[in-house]
Amino acid sequence: MSKRKAPSITIIILRAGAPEELDAIPYYARKQESSGWKDLPARSGRFLDTFLMKSTNSDFSIFQAALDVDEDKLPFVTRLIVPIDLVRVVPELEPLIEKHADKTASALRAHGGNTASLASIKAALASGDWPDSGDPAVEAAAFAHHLLGFARTAVEYTLAVCVEYHGDFVA
Repeated sequence: MSKRKAPSITIIILRAGAPEELDAIPYYARKQESSGWKDLPARSGRFLDTFLMKSTNSDFSIFQAALDVDEDKLPFVTRLIVPIDLVRVVPELEPLIEKHADKTASALRAHGGNTASLASIKAALASGDWPDSGDPAVEAAAFAHHLLGFARTAVEYTLAVCVEYHGDFVA
């Protein structure tokens, strides 16, 4: 397999009521055992869940596994929101993305150093369209959109949301 040129993120819905249940599923088998997944480029190289939580002063009850390496020998970090926590997280995410999107977009922009256009952040938050710019505020907005969609599905079926970061990332 060839090495990835840039960091990437995989969001996965799967059955894991606790971190140790996720640990029992080898990372290379998670997509096959999932109820849905999406791969996204992470041009910013930022941990987007952390960026989103810091920007909005939120806590999504994320468990983080130890650093590992993937099949391409790239650093790899797994984060997990278990079903019992998703029941609380979805009602916290919904207003951030839907009801108070303007406030969230402004917070993401400020946390990102005010470099991205507010319109780009708002558009990514509303649509989930992944940006080419690599700006962390715009990526975090698109990530938030996808996270909410995956979280809603996971809650409906009492599943967990797993976020895998492949490559070199910074907080």
